[in-house]
Amino acid sequence: MLSDRGRAQAEAAAGALSGLGIARIVSSPLGRARETAAVLAPALGIETVVWEGLEELREPEGYTLLPRSEQERHRWSNRMSSRPDEPSHRPDGGESFADLLARVDGARERLVADAIDETLLVGHGIFFRFMFARTLLGDEFGPRHADWLWRIGSLNCGLSTFDHLSGGGSADPADIAGWRCVTWMAPTGPPQLITGTGGGGPGF
Repeated sequence: MLSDRGRAQAEAAAGALSGLGIARIVSSPLGRARETAAVLAPALGIETVVWEGLEELREPEGYTLLPRSEQERHRWSNRMSSRPDEPSHRPDGGESFADLLARVDGARERLVADAIDETLLVGHGIFFRFMFARTLLGDEFGPRHADWLWRIGSLNCGLSTFDHLSGGGSADPADIAGWRCVTWMAPTGPPQLITGTGGGGPGF
């Protein structure tokens, strides 16, 4: 459930997104994403579509019951980067690097197939970090980069923009085909509302 601050962040985001020509809202099925989308939808005058596969990374069973220090030690980035040659490593029901990457790739493929410009995805920080890294590193993105993803700040209700281009084939290195990140985690609310890694909070 969204906190009072989370709802205020969603309301601020609705105001920031108004007038940008958003054509569709696609939400993760998880509760807080759907609550955020429910605030955005009436303000933007469109309904929300829920896609399976946009969920946040799943940690192993019992992870949330561990003491804070043990959670940090066993966090997803530590377990992934410690097994750089095992992208399918899946401890105790936790999601593997390969599992999450497949979901990111599936979402991107679906966006291309649908061809609905100005689609707004309402999702989660680790999922979007994977999307950014996949865009930047392509097939080179692997478990060894998991720790690096903490160098990419993530704001609650931050707005990131990705384009899919059909160019390529020329000598110009800027003439690319495929995905490109245009903006990353632009704040959509006033400074006093901003939380997240690189924003106003620890992001834990």
